[in-house]
Amino acid sequence: MGESVADFRAQFDGAVRIEARSERLTGDAGALLLRDGLERIGFVDWLAGELVDRRTPELIVHPLIELVLTSVVLLAQGWRDQDDADALRDDPVLRLAVSTRRGTAPLLPAPRDDRGCPTVVPDGLASQPTLSRLARDLAEGGNRATLRRALVKQAAHRIRSMRPGAHRRISRREASRGP
Repeated sequence: MGESVADFRAQFDGAVRIEARSERLTGDAGALLLRDGLERIGFVDWLAGELVDRRTPELIVHPLIELVLTSVVLLAQGWRDQDDADALRDDPVLRLAVSTRRGTAPLLPAPRDDRGCPTVVPDGLASQPTLSRLARDLAEGGNRATLRRALVKQAAHRIRSMRPGAHRRISRREASRGP
């Protein structure tokens, strides 16, 4: 009479495994599934290669793609306020879902330098001020056009999966407009 559910191993990080258990360990397991889906369709790599990061490299703690993933995952999980990132900063599932580091590295505290300050490894999710600066940076220059292309690319992907042939109309229109 027992139901058996196969474990799910995430493509974006082979160390991450989702398994069915009688006890509830997290309410945000969907964040891992969302990240895995974004990886499987190539969205994360494509977006990381297209967005322009104008921040000073020596001051960067959270890679740009992690910031974008944080925003996307939090919104998809129903966390609509950027202040939620501060409250969820240490949530292990969300940290795994947005990190570009593999294995348990996203769950470990950031190493400290001689003065006791965290090094340039993220120590939890990005803060609300960091996510606010991300929104400003994404609205400037070529990043806005990249996000527009990303939206069209994902809409075309969805249409292709529903009705073969319908994606050609969107692709032609977008190609004629250019970036």
